[in-house]
Amino acid sequence: MESNKFKNQQILLVAHRGLSTKYPENTRIALEAALNRSIDMLEIDIHRTLDDRIVVIHDNTIDRTSNGKGKVSAFTLPTLRQYDFGISKGKAFKGQTIMELDDVLAMVKAATQKLLIELKQPKLYPGIEMEVLNKLESFDMPKEKVIIQSFDQQVIQKIHNLKVGYELGVLISKRKYWYRVPNFKKIGNYAQYINPQFSLVNEAFLKKAKKHGLMVMPYTVNDYEIANRLISLGVDGLISDNPEIFIR
Repeated sequence: MESNKFKNQQILLVAHRGLSTKYPENTRIALEAALNRSIDMLEIDIHRTLDDRIVVIHDNTIDRTSNGKGKVSAFTLPTLRQYDFGISKGKAFKGQTIMELDDVLAMVKAATQKLLIELKQPKLYPGIEMEVLNKLESFDMPKEKVIIQSFDQQVIQKIHNLKVGYELGVLISKRKYWYRVPNFKKIGNYAQYINPQFSLVNEAFLKKAKKHGLMVMPYTVNDYEIANRLISLGVDGLISDNPEIFIR
């Protein structure tokens, strides 16, 4: 029977953009495959279209993940759906179209797993955090089913101040924090998670995070030995493109 190899250590497994090693990231086939595995959370990224629809895609352009080119914000949803978001992973996945946040909320609400939503570059889309919260409310998503995270600490603080009840996370990049330490105390005042690039995690990082009540789920962990090192340090979860390597 399939199980989380680290279950005895209470390590949360997060499927980064679905099973994105095997399938085209952030597509229905990748997300459904993840939800059919023994993972704890599904992670997605969102942007906003020209006609104000919230879509699931990592980049602010469609260049890398589809057979089209251009900024997400320059297309309406019907136009975006004319492009193929599976073909970049191979002909076997041809025909995958871009998903809306609505589609994913419906999938996760019917599943046992939680949803980790990353607000990508929210400054490009003024008000997107309110649109996401309105979507969650319209789907009557249980508070314990959703975590919202971003590299943009200001937008996470804003959501915290609204007292909406969803857990919040701050992403910590290697580029910004390789030579300086995050303000753990401040982040702990408005977030429950601090999710760093995995190479930033050491004993001192974990100690400071725990001191301020923060859970730690590093990204993007695709190597078993790295995972074991992080677990021995005391992380709470692993965000992975390939969580199957941690599933028995």
